[in-house]
Amino acid sequence: ISTIDVRILEIFHPHKLQIISASDTFTIYLKDNHLFINGMQETMFFSKDECTIKIKEKIKRSYRGTLKIHPLMEEIVIINRVVIDDYLASVVGAEMGEAPFEAQKAQAIVSKTYLFKNLKRHKSYDYCDLTHCQVYKGKESETESSRRAVRETAGLLLWDGDKIADVYYHSTCGGKTANFASIFEGRNESLVSVSDSNYCSDSPHYRWEWELPLEDVPFKELRVIKMAPDGRVTEMGVDSEKERGWEFRMRIARQFGWNKLRSSSFTIEKKEDFFHFTGKGLGHGLGMCQWGAKGMAEQGKKAEEILKHYFPLLEVR
Repeated sequence: ISTIDVRILEIFHPHKLQIISASDTFTIYLKDNHLFINGMQETMFFSKDECTIKIKEKIKRSYRGTLKIHPLMEEIVIINRVVIDDYLASVVGAEMGEAPFEAQKAQAIVSKTYLFKNLKRHKSYDYCDLTHCQVYKGKESETESSRRAVRETAGLLLWDGDKIADVYYHSTCGGKTANFASIFEGRNESLVSVSDSNYCSDSPHYRWEWELPLEDVPFKELRVIKMAPDGRVTEMGVDSEKERGWEFRMRIARQFGWNKLRSSSFTIEKKEDFFHFTGKGLGHGLGMCQWGAKGMAEQGKKAEEILKHYFPLLEVR
């Protein structure tokens, strides 16, 4: 396998767009769920080389590889077939930005492991371009150092015995990463909670507070029923009902925004007209803490040391 298929720009629900290549410009739009290209009805559009996609007043972004475009359920579906190393260079740039080089190398190995472990995560393509899979922004997020990080880690993956490991990463653990059972049902005994030694303390999400007005929610009582040793809430009381901690966090985050209830590591205090949350970290907390990886790299740690810290039961090879 040398290429993967990524569905791109779905978040914009495109109905009309422009494709700009080196040799031509195409205007593509939907009418009655039929695809029109420069005014002519077609079933599908293919590009042979890299091009720029423009969705008016929303985004303009360039992509390597080829595009396949077709209509589905009143939307335009855009699939980017891209060489794996080009994809990874974009992901590392998007996920790690201007982080120290060793942190970018650690991200490259984790992202490549995730890629090979989760191929065909979606039914008719491999990945989306959002955090549900991995953040992918085409050429826009590539940097010289992200390309170099991918080159210098060529062939390296995280292994769980003789199997490609099931890996995760997140923004900020808040001082301690999560156990698998604190977040998801099922078991993953190779993914364990580790102390972060405050490596991620520079993160803006290391500690946070949030007030949830009582008038904005249908419930009157909230309480933490169970908290795991890793600090994650595993069971919530919502009025007279019980709910898994991570599911509660996701439900509230979808409703009020991902930067509000940022993780499932929190305590709650009920005030007169709001619930006051005090919390740690951003994301599920599983696997590699990205801000922690940056902190470790800034202290001179190598990529393999960073990965050994966050995945002590896995092997890089």
